[in-house]
Amino acid sequence: MTKRKLLVVVAVVVVVAAATVTTVVLTRSNSTPSAKPCEIPKSVREKPVSAKTAPGGGGIRVVEQGFSQASADLSMGAVLQNTSDRTAYRTKVAFRIFASPDHEPSEPPEEVVMTTEIPVMMPGQQVGVGRGAGLGWGRVTSVATERKTTTWLPKGALGSQFVPTATTYKRMIPPYDVVRYTENSENCRALTNRRTAVVFRDAGGKIVGGDLADPDGKGRPVSGQQPPSSPSCSPGERETWIVPPTGAPPNVDGKRTRLYSYCDLNAPPSDVNQTY
Repeated sequence: MTKRKLLVVVAVVVVVAAATVTTVVLTRSNSTPSAKPCEIPKSVREKPVSAKTAPGGGGIRVVEQGFSQASADLSMGAVLQNTSDRTAYRTKVAFRIFASPDHEPSEPPEEVVMTTEIPVMMPGQQVGVGRGAGLGWGRVTSVATERKTTTWLPKGALGSQFVPTATTYKRMIPPYDVVRYTENSENCRALTNRRTAVVFRDAGGKIVGGDLADPDGKGRPVSGQQPPSSPSCSPGERETWIVPPTGAPPNVDGKRTRLYSYCDLNAPPSDVNQTY
C-alpha cells in the first residue's frame, strides 16, 4: 500500500470513529432517565396505643410547656419530643385547663380539655403544639400537657423519601398578629396540611403560649397578604402566614417564635385539629 492510500484509509477510520462517538453522545444526551417513583405511601395502618411508651423503649415526652392569659384569651404552648427509634404517627396531645370561677371562690375549679393531633414525629424529632381559647368564665390556675395515643411505625413505614417539612419564622405584622414564615418541603409529593402550630416565647426563652391556625389566611384573610401559588405541604419552598385565632401574648418576643407545619399522608375522616 502506497503512502497516499494509507493516509486515505486512516482518515476514513478517524471520521467513522468520530461519527460513532458523536452518535453515542447525542443518544445519551437526548435520553430521559426514568423518574424515581415516590415511595411515600398514601396511608398506613393505624393502631393507636399509649404515646408515653414505644416498643423497644423511649416514647413521647413533654420537653417544656407554658401559658399566659390576657383578659379572656388563653394562649398555650408546649414542645414534645419522640425519644424512641420509631416514627410516631398521629400523636394525640391534650391541654387540660383548670380555672377558678370569677364569682364563687368556694366552687371547685372548672376543667376543659383541648386535643391536638401531631401528624408525624420522626425518631428524636421535637415538635411544638399550641392552642388558644377564649374562656371568659374564670382565671386559669394551671395547664397540663398530656400525652394520649399514637401509632408506632417501624423504620421505613413512611418510605425512604419522607422528610419533615421545615418552617422558618420571618416576622410578625400588627395589628392582627399576622405571623409570616417560610415553609420548605423536600418530599416527592404533596402532603395534606392539617394546620400550622405556633409556639410563642418571651425574651428569656420561656414558653408563654401558642396556637393552631390555617395557613395562607384560610378563613381569616388579611388585607395586603396574598396567598402563595401552591398550598401548604406542597414540594418546594413557599412563604405564607397564619393569624392565631386568640392573637399573640403581650409579652411575646417575635424572634423566638417557632412554627410547625402539620403535614400528613392524607386527610383523616375526623380531624381534631379542625375543632376549637
